[in-house]
Amino acid sequence: MQDTLVGKKFGNLVVQKLAYRGKDSKKYWECQCGCGRVCLVQESHLKNGHTKSCGCLRKKRMTNRWLDLTGQRYGRLVVQRLANQDEISAYGTGKEGEPGKIAEENAGVLGRLQDLWLCRCDCGNVCVCQKENLRDGKTKSCGCFRNETRQKNMRKAIHFVDGTCVERIACRKTCVNNTSGHRGVYRRSNGTWRASIGFQGKVYNLGTFTAFNEAVQARVKAEKELYDPFIRSFQAQKKKTSGNEIPSCAVGAEKQMEEVLAE
Repeated sequence: MQDTLVGKKFGNLVVQKLAYRGKDSKKYWECQCGCGRVCLVQESHLKNGHTKSCGCLRKKRMTNRWLDLTGQRYGRLVVQRLANQDEISAYGTGKEGEPGKIAEENAGVLGRLQDLWLCRCDCGNVCVCQKENLRDGKTKSCGCFRNETRQKNMRKAIHFVDGTCVERIACRKTCVNNTSGHRGVYRRSNGTWRASIGFQGKVYNLGTFTAFNEAVQARVKAEKELYDPFIRSFQAQKKKTSGNEIPSCAVGAEKQMEEVLAE
Protein backbone atom coordinates (compact mmCIF):
# COMPACT_ATOMS: atom_id res chain seq x y z
CA MET A 1 0.00 0.00 0.00
CA GLN A 2 1.39 3.38 -0.99
CA ASP A 3 2.42 5.56 1.94
CA THR A 4 0.20 8.63 1.78
CA LEU A 5 0.24 11.85 3.76
CA VAL A 6 -3.09 13.11 2.43
CA GLY A 7 -5.17 14.60 5.21
CA LYS A 8 -2.33 14.73 7.70
CA LYS A 9 -1.43 17.98 9.42
CA PHE A 10 2.10 19.27 9.93
CA GLY A 11 2.13 22.51 11.85
CA ASN A 12 -0.12 24.90 9.90
CA LEU A 13 -0.07 22.67 6.81
CA VAL A 14 -2.66 20.08 5.78
CA VAL A 15 -1.57 17.74 2.98
CA GLN A 16 -3.96 17.77 0.01
CA LYS A 17 -2.35 15.47 -2.55
CA LEU A 18 0.91 14.20 -3.98
CA ALA A 19 2.07 16.86 -6.43
CA TYR A 20 4.92 15.02 -8.14
CA ARG A 21 7.93 12.84 -7.63
CA GLY A 22 11.28 14.34 -8.51
CA LYS A 23 14.08 12.74 -10.51
CA ASP A 24 15.78 11.93 -7.23
CA SER A 25 12.65 10.02 -6.15
CA LYS A 26 11.81 12.68 -3.57
CA LYS A 27 8.11 13.34 -3.11
CA TYR A 28 6.59 16.80 -3.14
CA TRP A 29 3.16 17.31 -1.59
CA GLU A 30 0.59 20.01 -2.21
CA CYS A 31 -0.40 21.50 1.13
CA GLN A 32 -3.02 23.96 2.34
CA CYS A 33 -1.69 26.43 4.90
CA GLY A 34 -3.82 27.73 7.74
CA CYS A 35 -3.52 31.23 6.27
CA GLY A 36 -5.23 30.03 3.08
CA ARG A 37 -2.24 29.79 0.79
CA VAL A 38 -1.28 26.63 -1.11
CA CYS A 39 2.32 25.52 -1.35
CA LEU A 40 4.47 22.56 -2.40
CA VAL A 41 6.62 20.98 0.28
CA GLN A 42 9.18 18.18 0.13
CA GLU A 43 8.03 15.13 2.10
CA SER A 44 11.14 14.93 4.27
CA HIS A 45 10.70 18.58 5.30
CA LEU A 46 7.17 17.83 6.46
CA LYS A 47 8.17 14.76 8.47
CA ASN A 48 11.21 16.25 10.17
CA GLY A 49 9.38 19.48 11.10
CA HIS A 50 11.55 21.71 8.92
CA THR A 51 8.51 23.23 7.17
CA LYS A 52 5.40 24.04 9.20
CA SER A 53 3.79 26.75 7.08
CA CYS A 54 3.89 28.45 3.71
CA GLY A 55 6.26 30.98 5.26
CA CYS A 56 3.68 33.00 7.16
CA LEU A 57 4.89 31.73 10.55
CA ARG A 58 8.39 33.03 9.91
CA LYS A 59 7.03 36.41 8.82
CA LYS A 60 4.81 36.52 11.89
CA ARG A 61 7.75 35.79 14.18
CA MET A 62 9.77 38.53 12.52
CA THR A 63 6.88 40.96 12.92
CA ASN A 64 6.53 40.07 16.61
CA ARG A 65 10.25 40.70 17.12
CA TRP A 66 10.06 44.02 15.31
CA LEU A 67 10.66 46.97 17.61
CA ASP A 68 8.46 49.91 16.65
CA LEU A 69 10.32 53.17 17.24
CA THR A 70 7.52 55.41 15.97
CA GLY A 71 7.08 58.45 18.22
CA GLN A 72 10.24 57.76 20.24
CA ARG A 73 12.61 60.66 20.94
CA TYR A 74 16.37 60.27 20.71
CA GLY A 75 18.16 63.51 21.51
CA ARG A 76 16.78 66.09 19.07
CA LEU A 77 15.20 63.45 16.84
CA VAL A 78 11.61 62.19 16.91
CA VAL A 79 11.01 59.00 14.92
CA GLN A 80 8.22 59.40 12.35
CA ARG A 81 8.04 55.95 10.72
CA LEU A 82 10.02 53.35 8.83
CA ALA A 83 11.76 54.94 5.85
CA ASN A 84 10.69 53.99 2.34
CA GLN A 85 12.87 53.75 -0.74
CA ASP A 86 12.36 57.33 -1.89
CA GLU A 87 13.19 58.69 1.56
CA ILE A 88 16.28 56.51 1.82
CA SER A 89 17.47 57.76 -1.57
CA ALA A 90 16.72 61.39 -0.68
CA TYR A 91 18.20 61.55 2.82
CA GLY A 92 20.79 58.75 2.82
CA THR A 93 21.07 55.82 5.20
CA GLY A 94 24.63 55.50 6.40
CA LYS A 95 26.95 52.58 5.66
CA GLU A 96 24.47 49.79 6.23
CA GLY A 97 21.44 51.31 4.56
CA GLU A 98 19.76 49.41 1.74
CA PRO A 99 16.99 50.72 -0.51
CA GLY A 100 13.80 48.71 -0.69
CA LYS A 101 10.02 48.82 -0.54
CA ILE A 102 8.09 50.15 2.42
CA ALA A 103 8.78 47.68 5.20
CA GLU A 104 5.18 47.39 6.36
CA GLU A 105 4.16 46.33 2.85
CA ASN A 106 6.96 43.86 2.28
CA ALA A 107 7.48 41.50 5.20
CA GLY A 108 10.11 39.64 3.18
CA VAL A 109 12.60 42.46 3.65
CA LEU A 110 11.37 43.53 7.07
CA GLY A 111 14.48 42.20 8.75
CA ARG A 112 16.69 44.45 6.62
CA LEU A 113 14.64 47.63 6.50
CA GLN A 114 13.45 47.78 10.08
CA ASP A 115 16.82 49.39 10.88
CA LEU A 116 16.09 52.49 8.77
CA TRP A 117 13.80 55.09 10.28
CA LEU A 118 12.59 58.47 9.09
CA CYS A 119 13.21 61.07 11.80
CA ARG A 120 12.42 64.76 12.22
CA CYS A 121 14.94 66.92 14.02
CA ASP A 122 14.02 69.77 16.36
CA CYS A 123 15.66 72.14 13.88
CA GLY A 124 13.09 71.10 11.26
CA ASN A 125 15.28 68.91 9.06
CA VAL A 126 14.32 65.35 8.12
CA CYS A 127 16.80 62.49 8.03
CA VAL A 128 16.98 58.68 7.82
CA CYS A 129 18.74 57.03 10.76
CA GLN A 130 19.74 53.50 11.67
CA LYS A 131 17.97 51.90 14.59
CA GLU A 132 21.21 50.85 16.33
CA ASN A 133 22.65 54.36 16.11
CA LEU A 134 19.49 55.86 17.59
CA ARG A 135 19.25 53.41 20.49
CA ASP A 136 22.99 53.50 21.23
CA GLY A 137 23.01 57.29 21.35
CA LYS A 138 25.38 57.66 18.39
CA THR A 139 22.83 59.69 16.42
CA LYS A 140 21.12 62.51 18.30
CA SER A 141 20.35 65.00 15.54
CA CYS A 142 20.29 65.50 11.79
CA GLY A 143 23.84 66.80 12.09
CA CYS A 144 22.99 70.25 13.44
CA PHE A 145 24.20 69.38 16.95
CA ARG A 146 27.60 68.34 15.60
CA ASN A 147 27.84 71.54 13.56
CA GLU A 148 26.88 73.68 16.56
CA THR A 149 29.45 71.93 18.72
CA ARG A 150 32.13 72.45 16.09
CA GLN A 151 31.29 76.15 15.85
CA LYS A 152 31.41 76.53 19.63
CA ASN A 153 34.79 74.82 19.76
CA MET A 154 36.06 77.07 17.01
CA ARG A 155 34.87 80.15 18.89
CA LYS A 156 36.66 78.91 22.00
CA ALA A 157 39.79 78.28 19.96
CA ILE A 158 39.91 81.78 18.50
CA HIS A 159 41.63 84.38 20.66
CA PHE A 160 40.93 88.09 20.18
CA VAL A 161 43.32 90.49 21.89
CA ASP A 162 42.94 94.24 21.45
CA GLY A 163 40.65 93.68 18.47
CA THR A 164 43.08 91.32 16.75
CA CYS A 165 42.55 87.61 16.06
CA VAL A 166 45.78 85.91 17.13
CA GLU A 167 45.18 82.81 15.00
CA ARG A 168 44.56 84.87 11.88
CA ILE A 169 47.74 86.91 12.05
CA ALA A 170 49.72 83.77 12.92
CA CYS A 171 48.54 82.16 9.70
CA ARG A 172 50.59 83.54 6.84
CA LYS A 173 48.84 81.46 4.17
CA THR A 174 47.24 83.20 1.21
CA CYS A 175 43.44 83.16 1.17
CA VAL A 176 41.72 81.17 -1.57
CA ASN A 177 40.05 84.32 -2.95
CA ASN A 178 43.37 86.16 -3.24
CA THR A 179 44.17 87.10 -6.85
CA SER A 180 47.71 88.44 -6.50
CA GLY A 181 49.35 85.40 -4.94
CA HIS A 182 50.31 87.09 -1.66
CA ARG A 183 48.21 88.18 1.27
CA GLY A 184 47.80 91.94 1.68
CA VAL A 185 49.01 92.69 -1.84
CA TYR A 186 46.74 93.56 -4.75
CA ARG A 187 47.08 94.99 -8.21
CA ARG A 188 45.58 98.38 -9.01
CA SER A 189 43.86 99.30 -12.26
CA ASN A 190 46.91 101.28 -13.44
CA GLY A 191 49.15 98.21 -13.14
CA THR A 192 50.91 99.16 -9.91
CA TRP A 193 50.88 97.08 -6.72
CA ARG A 194 49.41 98.21 -3.41
CA ALA A 195 50.48 96.65 -0.10
CA SER A 196 48.52 97.00 3.14
CA ILE A 197 48.17 95.32 6.51
CA GLY A 198 45.41 95.17 9.12
CA PHE A 199 46.20 95.29 12.82
CA GLN A 200 44.13 96.00 15.94
CA GLY A 201 41.12 97.19 13.98
CA LYS A 202 43.04 99.47 11.64
CA VAL A 203 44.30 99.09 8.07
CA TYR A 204 47.74 100.52 7.27
CA ASN A 205 48.69 101.48 3.72
CA LEU A 206 52.26 100.31 3.13
CA GLY A 207 52.67 102.04 -0.21
CA THR A 208 52.28 101.60 -3.94
CA PHE A 209 55.00 99.83 -5.93
CA THR A 210 55.75 99.26 -9.58
CA ALA A 211 57.06 95.74 -8.96
CA PHE A 212 55.11 92.93 -7.31
CA ASN A 213 58.13 91.72 -5.33
CA GLU A 214 58.61 95.16 -3.79
CA ALA A 215 55.02 95.15 -2.52
CA VAL A 216 55.48 91.66 -1.10
CA GLN A 217 58.67 92.69 0.71
CA ALA A 218 56.87 95.67 2.25
CA ARG A 219 54.08 93.40 3.47
CA VAL A 220 56.49 90.83 4.94
CA LYS A 221 58.44 93.58 6.72
CA ALA A 222 55.24 94.95 8.25
CA GLU A 223 54.23 91.47 9.43
CA LYS A 224 57.53 91.06 11.25
CA GLU A 225 57.29 94.51 12.81
CA LEU A 226 53.62 94.32 13.87
CA TYR A 227 52.56 90.69 14.06
CA ASP A 228 55.61 88.93 15.46
CA PRO A 229 56.00 91.03 18.65
CA PHE A 230 52.25 90.76 19.22
CA ILE A 231 52.37 86.95 18.91
CA ARG A 232 55.36 86.73 21.28
CA SER A 233 53.52 88.84 23.83
CA PHE A 234 50.44 86.64 23.55
CA GLN A 235 52.44 83.45 24.01
CA ALA A 236 54.25 84.83 27.03
CA GLN A 237 50.98 85.92 28.63
CA LYS A 238 49.42 82.54 27.93
CA LYS A 239 52.25 80.72 29.68
CA LYS A 240 51.86 82.91 32.76
CA THR A 241 48.14 82.16 33.00
CA SER A 242 47.92 78.80 34.73
CA GLY A 243 45.31 76.38 33.42
CA ASN A 244 44.46 78.60 30.47
CA GLU A 245 45.54 76.31 27.67
CA ILE A 246 44.59 76.76 24.04
CA PRO A 247 41.90 74.23 23.05
CA SER A 248 42.95 71.26 20.93
CA CYS A 249 41.26 72.68 17.83
CA ALA A 250 43.63 75.66 18.03
CA VAL A 251 46.76 73.51 18.09
CA GLY A 252 47.28 74.16 14.37
CA ALA A 253 47.34 77.89 14.93
CA GLU A 254 49.71 77.44 17.87
CA LYS A 255 52.14 75.55 15.65
CA GLN A 256 51.84 78.25 13.01
CA MET A 257 52.79 80.86 15.60
CA GLU A 258 55.91 78.88 16.54
CA GLU A 259 56.86 78.40 12.88
CA VAL A 260 56.42 82.10 12.13
CA LEU A 261 58.57 83.19 15.06
CA ALA A 262 61.25 80.65 14.16
CA GLU A 263 61.72 82.18 10.70
